[in-house]
Amino acid sequence: MGFSDLEAVLRSLLHSGEFSDMTVSCGNRDFKVHRAIVCPQSPFFEAALKDGFKETASSRISLPEDDIETISYVLSFFYLQDYSLGDSAATSDSNEVARRHLRVYLAADKFGIQLLQQLATARIIDWANSNLMSGTYPGVIQDIWCSIPFHENKLRDAISDIVSANIRDFLGHASGDTVLINNPDFAVAVLKRVAENEDRARTQNDRLAWDKARLTEKLSDKKKKSKTHV
Repeated sequence: MGFSDLEAVLRSLLHSGEFSDMTVSCGNRDFKVHRAIVCPQSPFFEAALKDGFKETASSRISLPEDDIETISYVLSFFYLQDYSLGDSAATSDSNEVARRHLRVYLAADKFGIQLLQQLATARIIDWANSNLMSGTYPGVIQDIWCSIPFHENKLRDAISDIVSANIRDFLGHASGDTVLINNPDFAVAVLKRVAENEDRARTQNDRLAWDKARLTEKLSDKKKKSKTHV
């Protein structure tokens, strides 16, 4: 059996719920899933079924605070190591696409699914790089920034890097300065990156100037030696 065959089997199990031994309840929907696939990938689900909670006996985990769409993406990742926003992503507002990825990111953090969090992080970063000119860009960036858990630095650093590298475009938006004013920690992070970028550029320019001076000196010495031999 090749990987594509295995993927087809897992996809079938995900959608059919056949041989399910575990139920994830969210909103008005019950997802029929499999412990052997879900629990090894999530400390949250593993603990719920092993540590003597009521879920242990019933094999039913209720997630009343989560939304159905996000949980469907999380469960899709367990089986396929990927999640897709589907056809609706093509017609959805780009801001809503970003917020969907953000909800997946936060769910992955909640459930301890590191690989899913990495995937959602990459997709949020792609969005941030691709939608700089959107008029509502600063507002979405603010939503992302304010939602990032305190202990997570990768996405926070990436967002401040992107905004600092495109600070003129960011401030060119009507709400750009307001977002910075209302979020001092974000403003400080961006300003630090701007300063670091300027220092890096200055160092590079100094190095280029030094290399140019050295090259000029060598050419001058070469000319002098040529004249001496004439």
